[in-house]
Amino acid sequence: MRYFGVVLNAVNWTLTALAAVFLALRVYCKLSRSRGLWWDDYILIASFASLIIAVSFISSSIVLGFANPDAVISPWAARELQIHGGVQNVLFSLASDLSKTSFGFTLIRVTEGRMKQLVIALIVSLNVIYFLTIIFTFLKCEPAIYSWLPRDTCWSLWTYIKFAIFGGAYSAFVDFTFALIPWFIVRNLNMKKTEKLGVGIAMSFGAIAGITAVIRTSFLPTLASVTFSTKATTLVIWFAAEPATTIIAASIPVLRALIKELHTSGAKYFSGEKYASGRVDGSGVKGTARSQGKGNGSRKRESAFHTSRVVTTVTGHGSKYPYDNDGDTGSDKSILEATAAPGKIVQTQEVRLSYHDRSDNDSMGYEMDVMGRRSS
Repeated sequence: MRYFGVVLNAVNWTLTALAAVFLALRVYCKLSRSRGLWWDDYILIASFASLIIAVSFISSSIVLGFANPDAVISPWAARELQIHGGVQNVLFSLASDLSKTSFGFTLIRVTEGRMKQLVIALIVSLNVIYFLTIIFTFLKCEPAIYSWLPRDTCWSLWTYIKFAIFGGAYSAFVDFTFALIPWFIVRNLNMKKTEKLGVGIAMSFGAIAGITAVIRTSFLPTLASVTFSTKATTLVIWFAAEPATTIIAASIPVLRALIKELHTSGAKYFSGEKYASGRVDGSGVKGTARSQGKGNGSRKRESAFHTSRVVTTVTGHGSKYPYDNDGDTGSDKSILEATAAPGKIVQTQEVRLSYHDRSDNDSMGYEMDVMGRRSS
């Protein structure tokens, strides 16, 4: 009956690998743009570290006989499974808690007033509940192999299960609330409707984590089953799925900007090829500053960089009186009037203006700085 262990390892490590890919892309997007990492990034990295260690302990427990009802567990293996079970519970709880806290910190950056106070209250209360869940894990009596206290001092298993269900339900509530908050933020922003929709959807993927939390909570009563060793396989999978999906959901807003950038760069690349072949657009103008920047080493940075030039000329208009009777003989005006012939250019001034697009890629996608700037 090692089939259960094989399935458990395959699913858990697949979820962990997916979370690793999304987190790595999130970090890459930030560092490649010299944006640097913030608290939400560090907290999310800590969440992933907890997840990967917890999954490693699950794999070790499978070797000791976990998820195999036919295994003969020695006293030494039973003791090891007890330790593994305690560590797994702590790490899975930390992974879920930290992943949700990370997204909460992201929302703190873009909210204000009562909305920010709501986010802070949810973060604090969520951490308190997860902390109590971790403590109560060591107080339950069953399964006996994972019990840490003598029978006369430990808690009834159903007492723990009821609190764990409450904690799971509250965790799901926080996920759904965090998924709704971005829609209240973007509705008042001075953006295109399509951009509002894109940002709102990207920042609402936390609802998937909420659904995962609900499913995980629904399997908690299996802790009281006499066939816990096999039925716990599904429960453990959902324990790993909750933080993994939250890490993925928290990374999607940043990856949305990367996808938009790749799409835009591709469009500009083909547009640049058209200009290079000598064709002109409908207005008869060959290439702009955007397309002319193609082909050099700084193509990525110039894709959103523009320059314009303003030329100002000063012509002489002649003067009957070379000097100003009012004492303005030292000014440029007097000198020009005294020496310039009518219609002759005496001075040319060139001013170059450089600017970047304020696009979704540069602000909303990476730091989401503009989300707090409401339109008037």
